[in-house]
Amino acid sequence: MKVHKHLLLCATPTKQKCFKGDEGNKTWECLKKTLKNYENDPYSKKIQIFRSKVDCLRICKNGPILLIWPDGIWYEKVSPKKVSEIFSSHVINGNPIEKWIFKKTPFVK
Repeated sequence: MKVHKHLLLCATPTKQKCFKGDEGNKTWECLKKTLKNYENDPYSKKIQIFRSKVDCLRICKNGPILLIWPDGIWYEKVSPKKVSEIFSSHVINGNPIEKWIFKKTPFVK
């Protein structure tokens, strides 16, 4: 099985340095629901997408942080609303949302 995208979200850091409160958990639940809806849609492109909830991506500011691999696109201050837009625009249609990106580290083979 070839993984086309892997979404890593720092949602519940042990030491909350990058955000406070429950925003990470809410964002993670939205990401799970969004991906589940995509997987259940018979008209989807059937791109293999994985998601991982990570403790920390070692940025420690402006979280929650979402890293989309292998694109190497890092989004900051990700919320449930942003997750839906990022998924639709970037993950499915290949159009990153520049105004929310704070770092680009493309994968090199």
